[in-house]
Amino acid sequence: MTLRRRLGLLLIAAGLSAACVPVPFPGPETAPGGPDRADELAADRPGYAGADRRGAVFELSAELERRAAYLAESSFHHFRGWNNAFTDQEQAILFSSEAFAASCRLFHRLAETASDYYHRTYRRTNLYSAFLYLARSFRALEDEMRKGGLRPFELQESRRLLDRIEREFRNWPDADNLAYLDDKYVKGRDAAVYLIVREGAGTYSRRPFKNLESLFKYNYDRKRGGNPWDHFVEVEERTLAKMRTGRMIELSFEGLMIVEPGERRNRPVYLIEKGKRRGLTRPEIVNRYGGWGNVFEVPREVIEAYPEGPPIDAPASGHIKK
Repeated sequence: MTLRRRLGLLLIAAGLSAACVPVPFPGPETAPGGPDRADELAADRPGYAGADRRGAVFELSAELERRAAYLAESSFHHFRGWNNAFTDQEQAILFSSEAFAASCRLFHRLAETASDYYHRTYRRTNLYSAFLYLARSFRALEDEMRKGGLRPFELQESRRLLDRIEREFRNWPDADNLAYLDDKYVKGRDAAVYLIVREGAGTYSRRPFKNLESLFKYNYDRKRGGNPWDHFVEVEERTLAKMRTGRMIELSFEGLMIVEPGERRNRPVYLIEKGKRRGLTRPEIVNRYGGWGNVFEVPREVIEAYPEGPPIDAPASGHIKK
């Protein structure tokens, strides 16, 4: 019988196992009363490490270890049960399953408060680095399962638990913690500014902004206000090296109104049209293009990068003043 046809029995066996697996300890998303209550619950359990939420990672890793161990054991008995022989693809799945189970077992040990693996000052960074190895092991198993046409229940549950663990890491500020950097802006040695994007468990890319204008436009599009530096984190080159470079972000204020930020009066307002900045000369013209609520404050460098075009309905007095 082919590997694909054996999927049915493996799925049934894996699905039945769910009834035997203990319910995971509530994380911040599931604990009654929210994150604060989750801290109180975790404080009564082994491995709790206080406000940094290490206890939630410890409990989730215990559940992940159980899932991975069952997946490896059930895969072995399933494949051996047919003719006591293994195909090359089946062996690839078996070895990857055992490797993932071992990785989960080690990660759970490292997440314990009593572990000597980390120094207190750097424990968050070290534990997250261990998580990256764990995620890499899972991706290897998932790839072999995909080649064999298998998607057992326990594999899907393992992915869900990995995602929950990584969400915990998002709350642990550290410039070398990729989960914390997700959706933030960072700067490299080459002066480029990047957006960090999560692509999967332990997998991130850095998308460079074409220029300062692209950064400000993206920030406005995300409704983050007019100061992208509120979401900026300085990182080392070795942190950037952990991520592949993604597609460049190229955005502009074409068709929109811009003005230099500040409190001073008499700031010229421009409409960007066909690659040029055109000064607006009367309040009713601003209203024609959406009103003052649609005038975006941007640095002078962004404005001056556009060549000046003819003003719109401009009298001799010049630009409209804000």
